[in-house]
Amino acid sequence: MSGLLVVRLDAAGGENWRECADMLYAARPLALDGARLLTGLTLERYPGCGLVCVPGEDGGWVLGTRSGLTVVTPPSGLSGVARPLR
Repeated sequence: MSGLLVVRLDAAGGENWRECADMLYAARPLALDGARLLTGLTLERYPGCGLVCVPGEDGGWVLGTRSGLTVVTPPSGLSGVARPLR
């Protein structure tokens, strides 16, 4: 298989696809602490995954990378820059 494999994290079934994914994302928004926790647990559970994206309840996103960097983006209606949370 070649190319980038992006798979939804919070969908029923599809565990084989999640185990092969380069990027996993959630569709259900979570509070910041919950989104950070899910991001970290997902990277631990799926070692082949390099990026996890979880929407925040405020409209922003929590992005976690294999390198250990966690970034929170601001809600789309607000100006600002993404801030690392390491």
